[in-house]
Amino acid sequence: MKGKILLMALLFILLGTLIVSAQNPSPVKILFNGEELAADVAPIIINGRVLAPVRAIAEKFGAEVRWDPETCTVHIVTDKAAGKEEEEIVFTDGFYRPEPGELPPEIAAWVDFSREIPAVQEKYYNGHRYVLITEGMKPTGGYGVEVVGVVAGEDRLEVRVRSSAPAPGDIVTEALTYPYDLIILEKQDLPLVFTDVDNPDRYFMGLLGLETIDRPIVARSEWIKIFSPAPGTEVAGSIKLAGIANVFEGTVSYELLGEGGAVLARGFTTAAMGDWAYFEEEVPVPEGAGPGTLTLQLYSVSMKDGAKMFVVDIPLQVK
Repeated sequence: MKGKILLMALLFILLGTLIVSAQNPSPVKILFNGEELAADVAPIIINGRVLAPVRAIAEKFGAEVRWDPETCTVHIVTDKAAGKEEEEIVFTDGFYRPEPGELPPEIAAWVDFSREIPAVQEKYYNGHRYVLITEGMKPTGGYGVEVVGVVAGEDRLEVRVRSSAPAPGDIVTEALTYPYDLIILEKQDLPLVFTDVDNPDRYFMGLLGLETIDRPIVARSEWIKIFSPAPGTEVAGSIKLAGIANVFEGTVSYELLGEGGAVLARGFTTAAMGDWAYFEEEVPVPEGAGPGTLTLQLYSVSMKDGAKMFVVDIPLQVK
């Protein structure tokens, strides 16, 4: 972030990280993640308020502190504003591919949250337009996906994609892989369409109900992904269910199972078919269900024979 931040703003932001011990008559200490900070000027208490030196705190975050005597203002300057410029982005054919190890933490987390979901997403961050294409989980190495061109039309931006897979007999890594490609687009306004250069009829799945995948997946099957509850969560009264799914008729069914698999309650919620869609539901815990263990089971009903498909079992503890 480029800019100058006043002292009070910085101190407000640091509340979750910085601990100031101010219990009289002991000396006031500044603790940063449990480590005491040394400062040229000791923190003091005046009229019940703790006054701490900003330089010791700001420099711990890698910022530079400057004093403007004319305006009596303290400026906290980030690395970029202090002269450490970020790598220049040079667009080639309308896009730029950032190095994975140099991604901002928010973008890196987005990629990690999304990697097992075959979909296309876009995200505006720090003045840039990112596009992420994920292929989902693959059984071995040798799979890949790559943006090979971006073509601007009058009313749309076409992102041209090529996917690859190992040929029979290829020597590949015997491990699960999650191929993806992440680019930054030069143009920021035109809506996107995606084209597979080897398969023009391919449909690229999108995401409905969420701007992007913004949290970790804690339980899953191939086409049902759960954000909450996590396995082992303690629940009382109701269960906060949230996730995304791409299933037949867009319907995610669920059952609450007690000991021996007895069905204590059942219901359904709505996602989507053809695209991934966000769903959330408040699932009541039946009276007399606890204390103890029960299982929240989610599934899609087969169009062919009504069997359960893409089952996700989440064990929970009832208080």
